[in-house]
Amino acid sequence: MKTAGIIAEYNPFHNGHKYQIEKIKENLNADNVVCIMSGNFTQRGELSIIDKYKKAEMAVKNGANLVIELPFVYACTTAEIFASSSVRILNSLGIINYLCFGMEDNSKLRETIQIAKILLKESDVFKEILKDNLSKGKSYIESKQEALNKLLNKDISFIKQPNNILALEYIKELISLNSLIIPYPIKRTSSYKSTDSLDSFLSAYGIREKILKGEDISDYVPINAIKTYNNIPHVKILEDYFFTLKSIIMSMDKDDLYNYADVEIGLNNRIYNNIFLSNDVESFINLISTKRYTKNRIRRILIHILTNYQKKEFDKYKHHTPGYIKVLAFDNKGRTLLKEIKQNGIQIFNNLNKDIYKLNETDRKIIEKNIKADNIYNINVENCNFTGVEKEAVKRTGKSHDLHFENLMVNGNLVLLERPYKHYSEWMTHSEMTRVPEPYMLDFAKKPRWSYT
Repeated sequence: MKTAGIIAEYNPFHNGHKYQIEKIKENLNADNVVCIMSGNFTQRGELSIIDKYKKAEMAVKNGANLVIELPFVYACTTAEIFASSSVRILNSLGIINYLCFGMEDNSKLRETIQIAKILLKESDVFKEILKDNLSKGKSYIESKQEALNKLLNKDISFIKQPNNILALEYIKELISLNSLIIPYPIKRTSSYKSTDSLDSFLSAYGIREKILKGEDISDYVPINAIKTYNNIPHVKILEDYFFTLKSIIMSMDKDDLYNYADVEIGLNNRIYNNIFLSNDVESFINLISTKRYTKNRIRRILIHILTNYQKKEFDKYKHHTPGYIKVLAFDNKGRTLLKEIKQNGIQIFNNLNKDIYKLNETDRKIIEKNIKADNIYNINVENCNFTGVEKEAVKRTGKSHDLHFENLMVNGNLVLLERPYKHYSEWMTHSEMTRVPEPYMLDFAKKPRWSYT
């Protein structure tokens, strides 16, 4: 039985993803496809357009057999950590035969493997060139590419492209693990930031842009996903949390910011100094970002601040391989795979109260951080409007308890989710004091007729 692994974000799931799964099964004659997917926060420092369970459900409805979550502590990090942790987790399952991933040019696999081996050795010459480039204010990716150009004495600019960067990291980790998983690159037909459509295909970035503009995306997503996208109550973006972030940053000292994951000395000053000059996320990021500090990195750092993900945690988790998986969706074939994974010694985490005690301390901390991040994702819903609600008692159940609604409208009426006062007597008193702010108004007078004291 052949099982292919995919590392994905599905933000959002679209026709290209469905096509990829179909082609993997066809070309590799694969019986199963297992996806490890980032949850509610992504590698580029964005909030997922829809929540992780809906994304996973779409994937299973369109060919995947099992979707597991890449924990938050790995999902919203550098390409290197995102890729290496994903590969480690897939490798630990003991069932994956192929790792399938996109490349801008899949004919470069042999060269990518050669580069991966050089990077794993990290000779003194390579380190020297890299250090010199970084000192000139160049980004890490740019500095690394120039060092490799000099060592190999040929142009390897292809490695700068987003999917090729991830492909390189996947292969590095497979080599370092001495894994039996075979890399299988698939050529991407468009840039990850493309807004140009090709028949029924459009990049995830292009689809996100259309969703944010309220445009129709039905041509670019599977038919069985259209209803879900049409019923998104509120598209979550980092901007929703800007004033929360501003309050957090302004409440601390510059040096405190250095404690957050991926913040280096100097960058903490840029973040602190520029928060006072900004009124929205994009202007804030533009003020901070440079060639060295990319916008994606800044977005990730803002999410780290929002979720209190600190450097000491990151350093503890980054090379750790969790001994559990969090299942997001599966079909009947996936159920069979889960039995095999469990036999290989991996805990299946389903129930917080029951399963948390089966994990080691590090895995428990990773789960707890995941829950906190999800709780933050599940708040701050503004201007939500429900129509056609039946005239009977309405209950908030399950995950909806994590939601905070602002300006909630049901059937056209504003709904108060909490009483302003604990007792109705206090509420009535406040109402009367608002209606009659001056005592003479009790007599329906426009001005005092005598002393009321």
